[in-house]
Amino acid sequence: MKFIYQIVAVATLVVASGVAALKDGVQLGSTFGGHHGDKYSDQDVVDPGQTVQSIAVRAADRGDCVSLDVTNPAGQMSTLEHGGGGGEKETLNLGEDEHITSIEVHWGKYYRKTRVMYIKFTTDQGNSIEGGTPHDSIAKMATENAPVGFQLGGLVGFAGNELDSVGAVWTRID
Repeated sequence: MKFIYQIVAVATLVVASGVAALKDGVQLGSTFGGHHGDKYSDQDVVDPGQTVQSIAVRAADRGDCVSLDVTNPAGQMSTLEHGGGGGEKETLNLGEDEHITSIEVHWGKYYRKTRVMYIKFTTDQGNSIEGGTPHDSIAKMATENAPVGFQLGGLVGFAGNELDSVGAVWTRID
C-alpha cells in the first residue's frame, strides 16, 4: 500500500510541476505524431501578448519544418523553427490583428517511424498555409482550435530532419 501512495505522490508532483511551469496566458495543446527525433518546446520562450508576423512551412511528401517569426511584448523579434531543411518553403505573412487560431495535423508511418504527413495552419481571417500529403485515415488526423482569446504562439513536439510530432503552444492575445 505504501508503494501505491508513493506512485500517486510522484504522479501528482509530475502533473503539478507541468502545470506550474506554464506562464499565465500560455496553454499547451495536444501533440500529434510520433516520439522520434529530438524533443523541442517553445513553452519557455513565448509570452502572452506576443505577435506572430509570419509562419513558414517546409514540406514535400511530409511536413519537414515549421517556423514562426514572432515579436514579444518588449519588441524583440525572434524566429522559432523546428524540423529539417527539406521540401519547398511556403510563407504566410499575417496582417495586422490577424492570428493563427487553428492547427490540423495528419500523421502516419514512414520507414517504421511516425511522422507528420500533412500540416495546416488557419488564421482568424480565414487565411491558411499547408504542406505535405493529406492522410485518408480519420484515426490519424486531428484539428485543434485555439481557446477563445488565444493564438498560436509556439510549438512543441519531436523533430529530426522532418517533423515527427507537433503540438500548439497557445498564447493569450492582448
